[in-house]
Amino acid sequence: RPNPAAHATPLGFQRDHQGHATFGYARITIRVDGQPLDMLLDTGATAHPTPAGEKASGTPTVGGLGVTSYITTSVFNRWRKAHPDWRVVRDGDDLFGPKHSTSIIEVPEVEVAGWSVGPVWFTERPDAAFHDMMSSMMDKRIEGAVGGNVFGHFVMTIDYPHATAYFRCVRGCKPATTTPPLAP
Repeated sequence: RPNPAAHATPLGFQRDHQGHATFGYARITIRVDGQPLDMLLDTGATAHPTPAGEKASGTPTVGGLGVTSYITTSVFNRWRKAHPDWRVVRDGDDLFGPKHSTSIIEVPEVEVAGWSVGPVWFTERPDAAFHDMMSSMMDKRIEGAVGGNVFGHFVMTIDYPHATAYFRCVRGCKPATTTPPLAP
C-alpha cells in the first residue's frame, strides 16, 4: 500500500485483445522543459561513466557501474539545440566499450508524478533502441528510460494490477509547478 503522502501517476502496459498485459514493461510519463515524454520505467538503467562523465555527473559507481536515465538521440539533439547552456559531456559513458561511447546531458529539472527533481543526467541512446525495439513491447512509442538517478529520490510503490505508481519524496524533491499529482 502506498504511503498517504505519495503522489500517484498512471502507468501504461501493452495489452492483448482481451486486455491482458503482454509484457511487464511499464510506460511512465515525465516532463522535461514543460513537455511530456513517454518513457520506460527502468529501475535497472545502467551507466558506465568515463572519467570525464563521472567527474561531471558525480554518478556514484560500484565496480565502474552506476545508474542513469536514457534518452534517444533525436530528443538529446532537440534539447541541445533549445538549451545550449545545458551541460553535455561527449564520450561521457562507455557502457558498450570505448569505441561506442555516448554523450550525457544534464537536464536541470525533471517532473514525475507531480514532483520535481534535478538536475538529472541522461545518457544518449540510438533512436532505434527505444523507438523500434523497446516500443514494440510498450503501449506507446517511448523516448528513453527513467532510471535510478530519478527514482533514488523516492520511495516508489507500484500497483501493477491497477497500472499505477506512487512516489513519496525522501530527498531532493519539491512539488512540480506544471503537473499536479493524480488522485490515488
